[in-house]
Amino acid sequence: PPEVSQPMKFKEAVALPGNARIVLSESEPESMLKDVLAFVNGDVVLDVGPEGGWTEAELSSFRMAGWRSASLGGTILRAETAAIAAMAVVLAEL
Repeated sequence: PPEVSQPMKFKEAVALPGNARIVLSESEPESMLKDVLAFVNGDVVLDVGPEGGWTEAELSSFRMAGWRSASLGGTILRAETAAIAAMAVVLAEL
């Protein structure tokens, strides 16, 4: 079953372990979550950003730590709505 964690500090989030770590970003519209999940086996760790989105420096930190970026599409969602939508996509695709 899916697990949802409490909000955490940025450095803790970037350091989360996992085989498939995906950071959700509205600035990655060409990389849809559904498409990224097509190449995933096993557990998925998703990170949903704060209201207002990630900064470019934060996204760069995720990439340097081995995270992949993905989008839920062109609509900007509130953080809590994005988490629910992303979980639905993961459950449907895996």
